[in-house]
Amino acid sequence: MRELAGRMRAVDPGAGAALQVIAHFDALVEARAGLEATVRAAAVLAGCAAGLVVPGRRLRVRVEPDGRRVAGEPSGFSVPLPGYPGALAWVERSAPDPDQAEFDRVLAERLATTVRIVLDRTGPGAANGDPAAVEVLVDAGADEDTRLDAARRLGLAVDGVFTVTVSTGGSRPPGSARLGDLDVGITPSASPTGARSAAGPAAGVRDLPWSYDQARLAFRLTADGEPGPSHVDAAALGGLLALAPGCDTRSAVAEVALLERVLAAHPWALETLAAVAAEPSLRAAAAVVPVHHSTLQSRVDLLTAELGYGPATPAGRTRLTIALALRRFRRTR
Repeated sequence: MRELAGRMRAVDPGAGAALQVIAHFDALVEARAGLEATVRAAAVLAGCAAGLVVPGRRLRVRVEPDGRRVAGEPSGFSVPLPGYPGALAWVERSAPDPDQAEFDRVLAERLATTVRIVLDRTGPGAANGDPAAVEVLVDAGADEDTRLDAARRLGLAVDGVFTVTVSTGGSRPPGSARLGDLDVGITPSASPTGARSAAGPAAGVRDLPWSYDQARLAFRLTADGEPGPSHVDAAALGGLLALAPGCDTRSAVAEVALLERVLAAHPWALETLAAVAAEPSLRAAAAVVPVHHSTLQSRVDLLTAELGYGPATPAGRTRLTIALALRRFRRTR
């Protein structure tokens, strides 16, 4: 569809743009995107605000083209959602442009179609234990009643405390949902699942979207085909997760570039540095690598000269831990 849209743009720009809209929303359906992500995509594509209102679910989502969720009423080009009385999806172009009218019509219709698919998938009519309930519980755009109903459908106590776990590379855990590239489950306590996994902090039903966001950040620190942890607990990371938004700052880029130069020069460097950062002593790190402790000491001496700081010193271990985390955050967008 995307290839066809590209060819159509050369022949008919309007038709090509419409096909790109269709392809984009098809991809959202395939990725099982939530309501807010769907409306945000519409706003970005349109270059103006977009929204939806579903009175029966007490849902109201309006997103500006910069991605901010703000309050507002339906306006502009709107499309009703059959089967959902009073529900509307709309594209909110403030100054209607005749040249944009057909594009806005296609965009609003595809938004409405995609929203209906999400509502049908996550509605209260879904079977008990349906993974759609998991999707509702971690969706920050879901209203409180819908979220509590989803918890009951999963057999979770509405006043209980739970952990969101995200994973990949293994069989899907029972009752989990596939969101994007990750399997997402909600359990009373965290436990490693799959080849790579991460757990968010324990949270009540109302705070599960936050736990989910923290779990996804923690998942970015798991190792994929290189030395490092296969499971990460967000609660144990503390402030390390705060590094993610700053991984593209000038100082972070420079720190990662220094680390990458050293890793490129020595095939054993990443395994050695990961062990030094994680273990309480050089002897313990040597056992993990595994090499004789004198060999590890020689490696550390060489790496100290090339990094410009001692990775085995208290201050150096802190800097190394941060550098390794920044490197993973930059590699896992």
